[in-house]
Parts: sequence; structure tokens; C-alpha cells
Amino acid sequence: MFIDFNQIARIGKIVALLGFFLPWITVSCSNTEILKATGWQLMIGDPQPAGPLEGMSGQTDIDKDSEPAVIIIVAFAVIALGLAISLLTRAKTAAIAMLATSVLGIGISYYGVSNMRTELRREISEQQQHQGGGGSDNPFFSADQQRELSQAVSSSITVEEKEGYVVTHSGLLLAAIFALLTIFRRRTAAAEPVAPAS
Repeated sequence: MFIDFNQIARIGKIVALLGFFLPWITVSCSNTEILKATGWQLMIGDPQPAGPLEGMSGQTDIDKDSEPAVIIIVAFAVIALGLAISLLTRAKTAAIAMLATSVLGIGISYYGVSNMRTELRREISEQQQHQGGGGSDNPFFSADQQRELSQAVSSSITVEEKEGYVVTHSGLLLAAIFALLTIFRRRTAAAEPVAPAS
């Protein structure tokens, strides 16, 4: 029985794209959830307040300034492009396209979430410094103490990947593995010597 590995890889790609519509990340401060977003909400710049901030959509500083996450949009586009190419090309080319776009999709989405984590901490640290009076003007804390305080607050912020992120990466991993199997199968078939006619 012949198993079409490319079909399984395509299913993996579809699963990866569906993962964007599931919860992707939550943002917590000192173990209290304050923000959540699906991959799609990250792409359109519409994260939702959570925990004690739930129901305050558009009223908090956290989600008021939200912009579309360009890196997550690029990850989605790369995955969708890989799927489209795989449907329009022959087996080996389709497998190579799916392998390349799966690896790229994993790398870009991982970088996107890591970058989000870094940017969020940086923004919070900057806000803390501005609220503290920007340095030596504050009569209660020295500039060094204000810096330490802002570092402590920013380090208590955590960005946690949720099931949608895991589903997306699992689908991409599945697609990459089966695309690789297609490539190896083709290579092995091409390398096998043709039996001489008797």
C-alpha cells in the first residue's frame, strides 16, 4: 500500500494554520493573567484583557496601543504560501516547498513570540521610569533605585505560549517530517538500479 506522505504533510500545514485561531499567548504579571490572544488576534492587533482586567477592552494601556504583530503575519503567510505551492506543484517540488516553509514558519513564529516578550518588558521598564519621574526628580527614590524597581516589575512579566502556538508548531513539525520522507523516498527510488532485461 502506497502512502502519500505529501498529503499528510499538507494536513500538517492545515492544522498549523488552524492553530492561529486558538489561544496563542497569555501575558501574566506576578502569576496574574492580564492579557490573552489567539494568533489571529495578534495578527490584527486585538489582544484581549484577561483576569482582573477582563471586560475592560480598549480601556487599558496594554491593549489600547496594540498594533498588528507583523512577524506573526509573516509566519502565517509563509505557512499558507507553502501549502499553496504544494497544491500547485509536483511531488518533489511540493515536498521541498513544504519542508522549507515549515522550518521557516517554526523559526519566524518562535522569533515573533520571543521578540514580543522582549518588547513588552522593555516598554514596561520604560513606562516605570517615566512614571517614576524619569530619574533624579523623584524625592523618594534615587535614579538607581528607580532603575532597579523598573527591572523588578519588567522581570515579573511573563509571556506564556498556549495550545494554539503548540498546535501550530506540531502541525509544522508533522509537515516537515513527512515532506522530508517524500524527498528521501524520491531520492531512494531514483538511486535504485534498474534490473537488466533477460
